[in-house]
Amino acid sequence: MITSGGGFSTVWPAPSWQTKAVQSYLSNNATGALPPTSAFASTGRGYPDVALLGHNYKVTIQGQEQIVSGTSASAPVFAGLITLINSARFNAGKKSLGFLNPALYQLAETHPDIFQDVTSGTNNCCAGQFQPNCCQYGFTATQGWDAITGLGSVNFTKLKAALVALP
Repeated sequence: MITSGGGFSTVWPAPSWQTKAVQSYLSNNATGALPPTSAFASTGRGYPDVALLGHNYKVTIQGQEQIVSGTSASAPVFAGLITLINSARFNAGKKSLGFLNPALYQLAETHPDIFQDVTSGTNNCCAGQFQPNCCQYGFTATQGWDAITGLGSVNFTKLKAALVALP
């Protein structure tokens, strides 16, 4: 069993570029997507911003092939995708993207087809050595931004086209 992390920071406040997406999620609790408000920092920065496959990546570590999973597998993949997009921008005579997060949220509003919304799943359980470890509360994936999959997974071709088109 694999589950996602996600939630709200107790250290960092919600940034302005994320407010609209997160407020929509927080105000739409009809589906029971949220734990009790006393169990999380609803004014904190929501995470993640996007979701990628996080299971069964084949890697080579010290000459040995291994299968890895989790954020430590998917985050470098997303970084690689952004590197390819920056390369395309350089080839078009443009500068690198720099801090990307505000652009992702803007694209979610103007080009929602870039993101494949993930609308099912919960994160109240995590993998244990012999069985899942579950908590009473977690977040539930819903339509739009949520505290498990963010804006959703990305369609690379559409993301690349939109980010290369930016000034």
